[in-house]
Amino acid sequence: MTAVCSALRAAGYPAASAAGIAEGSNHYVYDVTLENGDQVICKFAKVRDTEKGLTAPHLDTLFGGRLSLDRESFLLGLARTQGQLPVPRVHGTHDSPLGRCIVLEKCPGVSFTDWQAAQGFRLEPFLSSLEALGRDFGRLHRNIRLPSFGDIIDGDTIEPGCGNFADRFMAVTEMRIARGVKKGTFSREEARQTAAFFHERFDSLRPVLSADVCRPVMVFTDMHGRNFFVDEAGVPSGYFDLESSQAAPAALEFYGFRFFLFNFFDAETFPKAEAAFFKGYRAAGGPCAPETAEDEALIQLLSGCRLLELSESYWGVVDAVRDTWGERMKALLLRYLETREIDYPALGQLWRQRDGQPLHPQP
Repeated sequence: MTAVCSALRAAGYPAASAAGIAEGSNHYVYDVTLENGDQVICKFAKVRDTEKGLTAPHLDTLFGGRLSLDRESFLLGLARTQGQLPVPRVHGTHDSPLGRCIVLEKCPGVSFTDWQAAQGFRLEPFLSSLEALGRDFGRLHRNIRLPSFGDIIDGDTIEPGCGNFADRFMAVTEMRIARGVKKGTFSREEARQTAAFFHERFDSLRPVLSADVCRPVMVFTDMHGRNFFVDEAGVPSGYFDLESSQAAPAALEFYGFRFFLFNFFDAETFPKAEAAFFKGYRAAGGPCAPETAEDEALIQLLSGCRLLELSESYWGVVDAVRDTWGERMKALLLRYLETREIDYPALGQLWRQRDGQPLHPQP
C-alpha cells in the first residue's frame, strides 16, 4: 500500500495508511486513513479480468458507455445536490503515477447486507429499511428529470440521448448478446432467437417508451445489498456506487430491487418487501410507481435483459462460489424467454449461496 499512500500524498492528501477493499469490479478501492485520523475512500480505475479482449478499456460493462472518474464525480454531485440523497462528497479527482484517482469522503454506517445480519435477519426491521429506501428513491425520481435516455455524462450531455427507450436498450441488449457469443455463452442460433425475442418485446412497448410519455429520471441501476450503507436503524446513510447511472425509465431501478433486494428472503416475504418500498416511494412523492400492465411488462423485460448480461458476465467464472452461476443465469433467462415471467425467488437462492442469510426472516 506504500505506492497508494505516496500517490495520495503527492495529490495533497497526507495518507498515513491504506487498506484495500474487495468491492468494485471497475476500480481498485482503498480505505485510507490520513495523518490527522480522518478517513477517505480512494478509487483507481481498472479493467475487469472477465472482459479483457472483449471490449475496450474503461467502458461500462452494463451499458457500453464511457466510464471515467470525472463522470462519476459529476454523478455523485448530482445525486447529492439535486437528488437530496446521502451521497459522499468528492474531495477531488487527480492524476497520479498509479493512474487517475478519485478521493471521496467515507460514508457512515455498514452495508445493507451486513446490517441484516447484525439485526438478526428480523422481518420488521427489514421492511422498515426498505420503506426508507423507497422514500429516498421517490425523492430522487421526483427531483431529477432528464430530457432523453442514455448515459449521464455531465450537465449538458447524455449519450446517445435517445428519444425512445426501446432504441436505447435494444442497442444495449444486442451488445450483450454479441459479447455472449464471443464468450461461448450462446450459440449463433441461440443468439438469433434471443435477439428476435427482445426485439419483439421492445417493439411491443415502443409506444409507451417515448421520452414524451415515459419520464426519463436518474437511475442508479445496480442497487444490491453491498453497494449502499445504512445506519443502526436501517435508514440509508450512503449511496456510493453510481458510476453506471442512467437517464432511464424508473423501471430500470425497480427491476433491480426485485432482482437483488426484495428477494433477500423467501417468496412469501417478497410481496411484503415490495409493498414496503413503494409505500415509502409514494409517501415521498415518487412519480413513477408501476401501475399498468405495460409498467409490469417493462420491469420483467429489463429483468430479462439483466439475466442476459449476467449469463455472459459469469460465464466461465470459477471462484468456488459462482462456479455454476453462468449456467444457472442462462437457465433462468431461457425460462423467461419461454414464460415472460422472471423467477425472482430462484435468483434469491443464488445470492443466498454467497451471502449466507437464512431463507426465512426471523420474527
